[in-house]
Amino acid sequence: MTTPSSSTKKDTNVGDFIEPSNGFEEDDMLTPSDENQHQFLESENFEQELGTTGLEDPFSENFSDISRLNIVEVHSQGDLVARPIIVIYAYRLPPNKEFDHQKFLRYLQHTLDKFVDLDYSIVYCHYGLRSNNKPPLKWLVQAYQVLDRRYKKNLKALFLVHPSTFIRIVWNIFKPFISLKFERKVHYVNYLHELNTYIRIAQLNLPQVIIDHDMSLVSTSKTFFGRTPPPLPPRPTQQFNVSLEFILENHPDYMVPPLVVSLIEFLRNYGLEVEGIFRRSAELNAITRLQERINLGKEIDWINDPEYVGDIQKAVIHASVLLKTFLRSLGEPIMTNNNYSKLVEIEDPKSNTEAVRTLIWSLKPANFLLLKTVIQFLTEVAAHI
Repeated sequence: MTTPSSSTKKDTNVGDFIEPSNGFEEDDMLTPSDENQHQFLESENFEQELGTTGLEDPFSENFSDISRLNIVEVHSQGDLVARPIIVIYAYRLPPNKEFDHQKFLRYLQHTLDKFVDLDYSIVYCHYGLRSNNKPPLKWLVQAYQVLDRRYKKNLKALFLVHPSTFIRIVWNIFKPFISLKFERKVHYVNYLHELNTYIRIAQLNLPQVIIDHDMSLVSTSKTFFGRTPPPLPPRPTQQFNVSLEFILENHPDYMVPPLVVSLIEFLRNYGLEVEGIFRRSAELNAITRLQERINLGKEIDWINDPEYVGDIQKAVIHASVLLKTFLRSLGEPIMTNNNYSKLVEIEDPKSNTEAVRTLIWSLKPANFLLLKTVIQFLTEVAAHI
């Protein structure tokens, strides 16, 4: 995945920043007041100049006026490894003269506090940011400071969707204040389809205005660079983002996907004593690299691989995340979409075991065996809690 600082490596999903075809757009230009704030950023005592933020007790404040604007939306299990996603829409920001940015900052803290102890990602949709609703640079620095290490630590990825020249200008201004570790979490996303490797776009319920803008950009890119080639068929070795039937057809010696067999075997031998084995997550880039290797038919040596030598806990967490990612990438739940309505109708599964048993036995053999394998292993995990 490409970050603002790593343009030497080409990624096929999330691309480098694409310069707008018309150069500096009017709303991307820094205003004189922005230039003054740039000088403020360079001052030695800018922390003192920021003053207090009044964030002593953000939970006691009424944020209904900001909440109804839907600038910020939360999706509890938005990405492919079941991490919460915070989506921020710039086009919904009101004009600066009508908006209390300090209260909005407190609202952001109030929202993030619900997820700060979990791994999470942020998607910022830049479309719609104009000169009349663009937050002052001074406020952006203030936000970066207020949302301190506690918020940045578990942030796994910050996706900047539809970035403009203004984003690059701001990035260059902020760069001296941003740690290398945080910088690696920031990724430009020029088109929505680039996110699909990491986030299920359909689950975000993106506003039509964002989708229309993206379609316009894609259409323009096809005009300049030619039509996008059709997607290649999956490799026979592929196990992520293909159906259960496809995997078993291409691995006839297995009754359960070979990846599931190998992951559970490793986790059973090395992971049962690891605390939070299925609650913790890993860096998106690391999981993506593992997926690519597995889809090419390569086996992961969790003990001797250079990335895991001497760090068995890291290997266990990566393996557990891969197992969750695999199950989510099948395209359909193990219990199948057809059985979903029957499943939710079972009000109390513990007292209605017969209905649950009937539902399970109605599954196709492949789904039944996969479900049985996973449940048996999860029972072992639960016994070690």
